[in-house]
Amino acid sequence: MDAIDRAISSGRHLTHNKMLISQTWKKFEQVSTGKAVFLFGIGDGADFYFYKYEKNARLEGIIDNEKSLWGCKAEELISEELGEKCQNIIITDISVLSKYSSEDVVVLITSLIYYEEIAKQLEIYKIYQYFAVLPMEANERKRWVDCERKDRITNYIEEGHKAQICENKIVLFTMCDCAGHGKEIVKQLLKLRDDLDVVWIVKNLHTEAPVGVRLVSERNKRKYIYELETALMWICDTVIPTFLMKRSGQIYIQVKHWSSVTLKAFGFDLAKFRKDERMLATCEHDSKLIDYIITGSEFDTETCRKGFLFSGEIFQAGSCRSDILFYSEKYRKKICEYYLLDRNKKFLLYAPTFRSKTGKKYIPQASHIDLDFAKVKAGLESRFGGDWRILLRLHPAVSTKSKELDKPEYVVDVSSYYDSQELVAASDVLITDYSSIMFEPAFIKKPVFLLSMDRNEYIDGERTLLIDYNSLPFAIAETNDELIENITQFDRKQYEDTIQKFFKRYGVHEDGHAGERAARFIEELFRRKLKNIP
Repeated sequence: MDAIDRAISSGRHLTHNKMLISQTWKKFEQVSTGKAVFLFGIGDGADFYFYKYEKNARLEGIIDNEKSLWGCKAEELISEELGEKCQNIIITDISVLSKYSSEDVVVLITSLIYYEEIAKQLEIYKIYQYFAVLPMEANERKRWVDCERKDRITNYIEEGHKAQICENKIVLFTMCDCAGHGKEIVKQLLKLRDDLDVVWIVKNLHTEAPVGVRLVSERNKRKYIYELETALMWICDTVIPTFLMKRSGQIYIQVKHWSSVTLKAFGFDLAKFRKDERMLATCEHDSKLIDYIITGSEFDTETCRKGFLFSGEIFQAGSCRSDILFYSEKYRKKICEYYLLDRNKKFLLYAPTFRSKTGKKYIPQASHIDLDFAKVKAGLESRFGGDWRILLRLHPAVSTKSKELDKPEYVVDVSSYYDSQELVAASDVLITDYSSIMFEPAFIKKPVFLLSMDRNEYIDGERTLLIDYNSLPFAIAETNDELIENITQFDRKQYEDTIQKFFKRYGVHEDGHAGERAARFIEELFRRKLKNIP
């Protein structure tokens, strides 16, 4: 199943735009003849276009709404062998269309998610000759298996297998670009060794990366597969794609993407809860590849054995990504400079997790923002003093939805910021619902409050929990009035005693040096490999 099949299976091809409903590739070819053709959206839809057309219409350019891509060469963001079809094309914003007469331009919308919104953008620019990949493909196929693409990926893997494994290369494959446990591990590892070739597979080539790290776009499958297949070591905090195969002698370290404690079930437990056969197959593939897991606590070790169905060696280092919390002032300064905020203000980080269940399907979607910003701001100022700003952080899976929300001027949208731990470090208080980020501020005794208005619906229908919600060491509210009461009656000594008992119960001991321990463990694996010690 490819990206277009997945989009069709989730109903994304269904559109209310009458111009898009009955479009075909044949009609697109007829209309685009002799016209300047622009693609709108770099990604799977654009890749599909280049695969489909050996000789395409006069491709004038590629447009994308993502600012971080503007100025990038298109050939760097797609599979390597397709580069010749878009050489010298620089990704631009929509304003480039104002240079053309509307009659002379045809736009092919290659975004598989936002094609309806893009169509509205085009009409503002009076561009009415537009087509969209997803509805056209849905019209022309009831079922499509991309055998050709599978063959290409197989060829990429075979190419990698022919090359020698680089004994000093590490590749990181993670949920968020250059963040999470991997960032701190790499920083500490590069202090121990200066001969490592560290590659990070990323969505955004403009991501801030640790010094000494090479970035490779995940859109360029040929290149990133080659990097993985020729690396001695993989570090991953999600799951390895099912098409990838580990070679003899390679080491796969699973570091997962939560801290020392996770509230929600994951891996096999989640797949069984959702009765998702495809997720189960992905977990089985990943589990067979894992050589080591780095965990954060006794509880984390126990749940990882079950969630990953893993019986091998586990190294309990602590929460590497949380190390930066012990240097909060440094990151407070960084965040304030990034968002032009006054460092003398106080900051609440509001970080609700996403929702996903829609009928029988699980599709990430933004949760309704339940927080009463004005009341919470007043409550914080009443209890803790100072002038407060609210940092709104939607989950990375739905972060773009934050732009659609109406927000008071004292609410700062930080959803697109790449590193949530830096935001935690910069903040004075956290409010969340079911996100496991709740535990991290508590590592350094910052106040945490929970607002869970859809508590029963979420726990029964969305995710099964590993910890009884009522046993959490944080004040729980189901209404804004309850939340304000919890804030204004906050007792710091009682709170610190409660979290200390909770962490002792779950074997959590954070000291800001987990990354150093993990790096030493990995460096020892290099030594073992060099000496051929199993």
